[in-house]
Amino acid sequence: MSGTYPQTPYFQNVKYKKRHYNLMSESLNGRTQVRSLSSSRREFTLVYPPLTRAEMDTVFTFIESQEGPLGTFTISLPDPLDPTTTYSLTARLADDVQEFDLGVDNLYQYEVDIIEVL
Repeated sequence: MSGTYPQTPYFQNVKYKKRHYNLMSESLNGRTQVRSLSSSRREFTLVYPPLTRAEMDTVFTFIESQEGPLGTFTISLPDPLDPTTTYSLTARLADDVQEFDLGVDNLYQYEVDIIEVL
């Protein structure tokens, strides 16, 4: 475990996805077979409002310390069933690449993709 995801600045919204793992094959005659691996996981995209350089440095420094998806961390997210509460989970970055946009107003637009660790 490599720490706790920073709570400030707080993200503007969270995109939730649930991915199910299945094996699928299709024959030349069009017959399709699907087998469930009985596994699923949640994926999240944390979307930040426009950030100043100082605000972004807090998040960016933490992201850099994770060395891509190598490290895991705890994060508190709003509960989609009850927005007044949060829950904690263990997660890792979705991939090695983290991108951000620098606007003409010198504000950074940033999204972070994370995956739940089961």
